[in-house]
Amino acid sequence: MQKVFGDKKRINLGSSVFRKFIESGSLYVDKTMFIEHVLEEASDVLLFTRPRRTGKSLNLNMLRTFLDCKQDTAELFSGLYIDTRPVFEQINSVPVIYMSFRELNRTSYEAMLRAKLEESACRYLNDTQVNNFINRCFVGDFAVPTMALYYLTKEIHDAYGLKPYVLVDEYDKLLMDNISSSEYETIKDWLKNVFESAMKDNPHLEKGIMVGVTRVSQESLLSGLNNIKVFDVFAASVFDGDFSLTEEETSELLDEDQLESARQWYNNYRVGNRKLYTLFSVLSYMEWRVLDNYWGMSGSMEMIINALNKDRADAIAELISNGKEIETMIERRLSLRQLRSGDTDDASFYSFAVQTGYLTYDRVAGGKTYNVFLPNRELQEVWERFILKEVVKERQTNLRDIFRNISDTEEFSRNLSEFVSFQLSCYDTGKELEKTYHVLVFGLILGAGFKCSSNRERGFGRYDLWLEGSDFNVIIEFKKTKKETDDLDVLAVKAIEQIDNRKYYAKFPKNMPLYKVGVGCYKTECSVVTVLHDFCG
Repeated sequence: MQKVFGDKKRINLGSSVFRKFIESGSLYVDKTMFIEHVLEEASDVLLFTRPRRTGKSLNLNMLRTFLDCKQDTAELFSGLYIDTRPVFEQINSVPVIYMSFRELNRTSYEAMLRAKLEESACRYLNDTQVNNFINRCFVGDFAVPTMALYYLTKEIHDAYGLKPYVLVDEYDKLLMDNISSSEYETIKDWLKNVFESAMKDNPHLEKGIMVGVTRVSQESLLSGLNNIKVFDVFAASVFDGDFSLTEEETSELLDEDQLESARQWYNNYRVGNRKLYTLFSVLSYMEWRVLDNYWGMSGSMEMIINALNKDRADAIAELISNGKEIETMIERRLSLRQLRSGDTDDASFYSFAVQTGYLTYDRVAGGKTYNVFLPNRELQEVWERFILKEVVKERQTNLRDIFRNISDTEEFSRNLSEFVSFQLSCYDTGKELEKTYHVLVFGLILGAGFKCSSNRERGFGRYDLWLEGSDFNVIIEFKKTKKETDDLDVLAVKAIEQIDNRKYYAKFPKNMPLYKVGVGCYKTECSVVTVLHDFCG
C-alpha cells in the first residue's frame, strides 16, 4: 500500500496544515488511517501523548479538515487510504471546535482562549447567537469564562442538531511552559475547570480529542474526566503507528543506502508494540542530506535538565558509555508539580524522559518494571549535551587546557591526575571503582567539548575511552586496585601495556599523534602515565 505522496524534494518542515501539503504537492506521508481509528473508537474523550515533532498537530489538523461540515474537502483526500474506507461517508459531516494551546501564554491565556472560542462561534452561529454566547460567558458579574467551551458545544448542538467534535492541540504546553512560574497552580486550576466542564459527561459533545506530550493526571488536571481514554507511549493500540514513521513508511521515503544510517540515528523509539522513526529528524535528513541532531535542536530541554540529579546523570553517562539499560519502575501518570520542584522519584523521572522522547523502553518480562535506554545516535548526542552543560560545565575550560598541552606528557599526566582526583574528592566512588572513573572522565571529556567514544571494539578487545582532538588522538585505559599499598604508577603502566598487547590503536589514523594514557586508581587517588605512540615501533 502506497504511503508516500507528493514531491520528495518538496519538504515542508514548518507547517501543520494538512491542506497546504496536499494543494502544494509537498511530500506527505499518508496518516489518514488515524481518522478511521478515531471514528471507530467508542470512547467519548481520547488523549494521545507523544513526544514533540511526531506529527501530532498535523494529524489533528487533518482530522479537522476531514470532519468539518463547513468545508468541502473530499478532493483533498482523493487517493489516500481513507478514501477507500467505509468511514469516508462521514467526511464534512459535523461541526468542529478546534483549539491549539500552542500560543497561550502566562499573561494572556484567558483572553487568547476567548478569541479562539469566539472564532469557532462565528464559524457556526449567526450574529445573534454569537452575541448571546459572548454575553453569557464573558460579560457581566455572573459570567464564568471556564464554562465557555461547554456553552459553545451546547449552542452549536442547539443550532445544528449535531454534536460537535472538540479538538485540543498541545493541551499540556501552557503548563509545561510555566512549570517554574508562581502562576503554575492558578493555570492548572483554570485548565482543569475548562476541560472538566467541556469533556466530562457533556451531552452536547460528540467526541473530544486531546493531544500533547505528557500524561498529566496526578494533580487532578485530567483525573475528573472519568470518560477519558489515554493512548500514551506505553499502551499498545491501533494508534501505535499513526504518529511518527513506521519502518514501511521510512523504507518508502529513503534510498537503501540512506536507510541503514537512518536506523542508527533516528529509529528505535517505542510506542506500544511498534519501534518508530522520529518524523522530524528523518524529513530533516532528507532535506539537508546530513545526519545530525535535528530533534534535539528543535526544542527546550529545561524541564528534564531540572530533574536530572547526580545519580541520574551518572546512570545516563553509563548508558552512553556502555549502551546498557536502566531497570526501573515507571509511573505513567505524571505530576508536573514534583518535576518542577525537582523532588521526584526515579519512576516519574524515567517516565517523563520516555514520554518526552529522551529515552525509550522495553518491558521486563513477568514484572512491573521497565528497561529504559537510549534509542539511537541522535538521542545519545542529546544526552551528551545535557551532561556537557549541567554536570560538568564548570570543569570544561580547565580540562580542555590540560589536553591542549598533552605533548608534554609528564606535565599532562600530573595535571590530569590532580584534576580527576580533585573532582572525585566529593564523588561517591562506590563499589565499582573502575566504572566510576570511566564514567566521570567520559563525562568530563564530553563536557570539555571533545569527541569521545567508549567501550568500542578495536584490535583484540575493547578500549575504555578514545578522545578525538583536532590534531591528536588519545586512548585511555583504567586499572583499579583494592589495596592501598599497591603502586598506582605501576598500575597505570599496566594499563598502557594492555593498550599495546591488545592493539587498541589498530586502524587509528596515522597522520596525527596518538597518545596512550593509563590510569591507575584507588578510591579518590589516581596516577596517570602518558606515552606518545610510535606507529613505526
